[in-house]
Amino acid sequence: MARKRVIWALIVGACAVVGACEPEKLDRGKEMAVEAERHKVKRITQEDMEVWVLAAGDTVVSQIEGAFLQLAESQPKEQELFVAQPEKLPLVQSILRRYKARLTRKTFSSETDAQQTLGQDIRAAAGGTLPSTTTFSVPEQEFLFQRPIQIRRRNCASCEEPSVLDFTGKSLDQLRVFSAQGKPGGFEVGQVRGVWQIYFPRAKVIEQITLKTKVSRRGRFFSSKPDSVSSSK
Repeated sequence: MARKRVIWALIVGACAVVGACEPEKLDRGKEMAVEAERHKVKRITQEDMEVWVLAAGDTVVSQIEGAFLQLAESQPKEQELFVAQPEKLPLVQSILRRYKARLTRKTFSSETDAQQTLGQDIRAAAGGTLPSTTTFSVPEQEFLFQRPIQIRRRNCASCEEPSVLDFTGKSLDQLRVFSAQGKPGGFEVGQVRGVWQIYFPRAKVIEQITLKTKVSRRGRFFSSKPDSVSSSK
């Protein structure tokens, strides 16, 4: 009988020890795990950076060309500054500053010049839209975003003659040009006239991706919406 009591005492003692060693369940454990995962250093690939550059670049160009369309239709003469210096448009200026990017606008002297600069068949446009591209320069450690500047149709019900828009023009008079239908030697919709070029430092691209991926419970650095309405290559 005494032996049975000893055995039961040992069993009870062992259970007590096991129970004491059981780890304490932490409150908010799942939330803490998610937060820890967010702050892990993630490997940023070349493809990640290219997608980011295309998104930011397309946003800049879309803002500029959208503003040019409005300027050509109804905006006052005082706004002509933006045609000459599109980098001064508020949202464009904000994005360029965020990335420490540089914007240039190049006009092609010939079809050969366009072909060599863009590295793609500009005749493939045929009234459509040529895609944006990006390349990385190792010596400069920067991405070059390029988007062809093409002749756009001008939606003007009051215009006596059909006209189109040349976004390489640096004044309102140069912006509004005659189409081939309205004047001999005019321009065709989709014709490539130049290229938007934006230079993005690699370090700033990585910085922006890092800020975007490290979301904290205390708030976000930027909106959850992407910078671009288009990210096609």
